Amino acid sequence: MRTGRALGVVLSLLAGAALSRAEETYPLAEKVQVGDCFHVHIEMALEGELRVSKDGKTVPLPLRASAAHDYSERVLNVGPTGLAERSARVYEEAWVNIVGEKDGTKRTLRPERRLMVAERLKDEPLVYSPAGPLTREEVELIGEHFDSLYLTGLLPGKAVAVGETWKAPNTVAQALCHFEGLTEQSLVCKLEEVKGNSARVSVNGTATGIDAGALAKLKITATYHFNLETKRLSELDWKQQDEREQGPASPASAVKVSTVLKRKPIEQPRSLSDVALVSVPGDMNPPEPMLQLEHRDPKDRYEMVFGREWHLVSQTEEHTVLRLLDRGDFVAQLTVTPWTPAEKGKHLSPEAFKEAMAETPGWVPDKELQAGEVPAEDKDGRWIYRLSALGQMDGVAVLQNFYLVAAPTGEQVVLVFTMAPKQAERLGSRDLAIVGSLEFPSCRKERPKQP
Repeated sequence: MRTGRALGVVLSLLAGAALSRAEETYPLAEKVQVGDCFHVHIEMALEGELRVSKDGKTVPLPLRASAAHDYSERVLNVGPTGLAERSARVYEEAWVNIVGEKDGTKRTLRPERRLMVAERLKDEPLVYSPAGPLTREEVELIGEHFDSLYLTGLLPGKAVAVGETWKAPNTVAQALCHFEGLTEQSLVCKLEEVKGNSARVSVNGTATGIDAGALAKLKITATYHFNLETKRLSELDWKQQDEREQGPASPASAVKVSTVLKRKPIEQPRSLSDVALVSVPGDMNPPEPMLQLEHRDPKDRYEMVFGREWHLVSQTEEHTVLRLLDRGDFVAQLTVTPWTPAEKGKHLSPEAFKEAMAETPGWVPDKELQAGEVPAEDKDGRWIYRLSALGQMDGVAVLQNFYLVAAPTGEQVVLVFTMAPKQAERLGSRDLAIVGSLEFPSCRKERPKQP
């Protein structure tokens, strides 16, 4: 009797211990506060193909890319959900190397643009530099790497047991998948194991959304680690298979992307002190000049600035082509062409300009809507002429606004805005804004120095 009773007690204790272990939970929650600073290092590798149309057929073009970003980050705003909504970053390293079918292109960040502000407002990402406008390449380099602001949104924010699962919030999935709009997502997180102070969590599922006006479908397989001692998400290994349809500013593609992110809390560095951030706006409403993009001709013949809704789709020595996307819709195309220089102090006459534009390949003018000089309020003495006309471009009815911008030095640039007639209202005055911003470096060199 005594032996049986003792055995029963031992079995009860073992069962209780097993049950206790099975029900043990671990707090996976990170409290992000204003002023928190982190060091973040991200490495990315991409491999796949672009799918372009040629002679009525889809032609695959091999694509490979690698990138690295290394920055210190200071949290400036925290939202009601506990996620960081705005941070200041100082980049020590930022580059991407893109290898196409024949050659490669490496993009880097200018030293004077190392200080950046990253924020998310109403689920929309934004990066800008307090020092001035960025180029489109810099926006893509800094704005399209993995989002460390919403990274902690993958945590459940509570204690969970090994084997327990939870779904990532839609706002977090949209941010981490870099979608302008989310259609659907099924990203499920699961606490796989706990070893010492490290909790390993898997993330699996799919997500579909819109990026730059194109439909994108992603399959995600990821793992992250949470440090139970520091209560910080410390590392992420994110892999995705990415299928994208052709958009108004980008070709179709099928790629595999692997991203490794490492993150650790740090003391506030001098580069992110209050003094260092004096140029950073105090709220999430930066002035318009900080949001504009700048574009420089490869041969330094002209410069211009424009809104971020304009996307660069082609650039050669003869032409630069941009497309205006408004909420994912294609609105207008801009073609910028450096023209043959005239003698100093002269330019094409209105009549000669009209004749030259009428000879545009594929263009059949039908009705002139407006023609005349546009006032240019600047000290460089530019001359601007505008011609608006309806007609046919390769058999399609379009409205075209032709602009000639001439410098006193004789340099000339032609800008042509092409759109469907019904899109003229959506273009608004954005054509005039670009034309008015165009400058000639030669004029700047000839400006008298200020005393």
